[in-house]
Amino acid sequence: MDNLYKIADVYFSIGGRQINSGKLEFTSEPTTRAVISSEDRGIPVISLRDPKTITYIFNIEVTLGSQDYILLTQLADDQFYNMKISKNDKMLDLVFNDRISTKIISNTAVFTEEPSRSYSAEAEKVTFEIRAINCEKITKTN
Repeated sequence: MDNLYKIADVYFSIGGRQINSGKLEFTSEPTTRAVISSEDRGIPVISLRDPKTITYIFNIEVTLGSQDYILLTQLADDQFYNMKISKNDKMLDLVFNDRISTKIISNTAVFTEEPSRSYSAEAEKVTFEIRAINCEKITKTN
């Protein structure tokens, strides 16, 4: 049973700091990667999207007050509110590796929204949205 997938094997880091808890959702936009059209002579032409134009979106849900929440809040606050940091320095490096088939590396990742928070006696979740552009996507070949 060594083939079973373990969620602990997923690696995600932002700004050089690994996120160890919570739930990670991963998607991209646009989702269309190829378009087929007909030329005047009826010959189909395939147009493939330049991989550098794809935006990868990571939604990270963490528990309010956890170490990862504190880390992500600090990174987001520095990006949104710290006027002493230049715009270029606010771009964070990002590494995602599911250790199955997908590895994404970017030096241009940013938080895109201020997360909404609610406070109660139960463990509340907060979701941070991070978008990465100019990514290098490495796919394992078997």
